[in-house]
Amino acid sequence: MILPKTRHQINLSNSTSFSKDGYSPNNTGITGIAGEHDQLNYGIYVNQQQQNNDTSLGTNLSWRTPIAIIDGSYSHSKNAWQSGGSISSGLVVWPGGINITNQLSDTFAILDASGLEGAHINGQKYNRTNSKGQVVYDLIIPHRENHLVLDIANSESETELQGNRQIIAPYRGAVSYVQFTTDQRKPWYIQALRPDGSPLTFGYDVLDLQENNIGVVGQGSRLFIRVDEIPTGIKVALNDEQNLFCTITFQHVIDENKTYICQ
Repeated sequence: MILPKTRHQINLSNSTSFSKDGYSPNNTGITGIAGEHDQLNYGIYVNQQQQNNDTSLGTNLSWRTPIAIIDGSYSHSKNAWQSGGSISSGLVVWPGGINITNQLSDTFAILDASGLEGAHINGQKYNRTNSKGQVVYDLIIPHRENHLVLDIANSESETELQGNRQIIAPYRGAVSYVQFTTDQRKPWYIQALRPDGSPLTFGYDVLDLQENNIGVVGQGSRLFIRVDEIPTGIKVALNDEQNLFCTITFQHVIDENKTYICQ
């Protein structure tokens, strides 16, 4: 049974055996996932034995972080109790740096999306790229195609990911290096209008003063550009057929709350 109205799935199970004297035993359990990044797996169970009038209670927890998996369990009955715990982690040293991961297998991949922090891999919200844009992924099946997908939905990085999917087919025991293309130039949003107050044309190019393409005119006459350094000015196409442009000049500062006039 799946309990409704929760952001995470919760599973309730029950197993009961019946005899001429009644039921014995009865096992009830609840398992689920919790946490902003689905990092907590938990289970709670109750076991009732009618013959010796004994009830045992137990729980197990698994906390997954980008650098370790922490497991714990506890059970208690009328005559005994038991607890346990473990921590697993892995260390990868390679020419691009040192990466700590929560687990390792004999076949794994190092994903490198330079500068993109906080992207998670193949739905594992707890397994995210670090500040360098690197993450180790160990659920690789050798001798088969493995699709690696980066999800930036929860990333606050300003780095642009240019293509979020790669495919590898490694042999057993291989360590694959998988590079994703990124654009680390800083993004800027600029509100701008024509001198008569009318909007600029949606979809037209934005160029720097050396006529390098650095952006585009978005909806509502809002310009989007990516640059390494703030340019002294930009040119916006007014009429592609007539090669007409207007210019916006900056004083080495871009005020995203200001409406600029393109002249």
